[in-house]
Amino acid sequence: MSLQKSYPYLYRWAETYGTVEFGQLEETDGLVRCIDEGGTVFESPAKVKDLEAALKMAEEAIYEWFDVNDPDELDD
Repeated sequence: MSLQKSYPYLYRWAETYGTVEFGQLEETDGLVRCIDEGGTVFESPAKVKDLEAALKMAEEAIYEWFDVNDPDELDD
């Protein structure tokens, strides 16, 4: 399955608004971080179960960001 289908809002974020970092991040114990020109918008907590759980949390957080900041980007 593609990233775009699995995490559509993270995909849209990376294409239009900012950066999505994942893996062993510098200066943090988190696994996923979403950044825009103003700084960090989301960072997964250190005790998240695994990368998939961290990506799901990031997808939800970025969905909420779009809901507040750019609702026209939401499909539903």
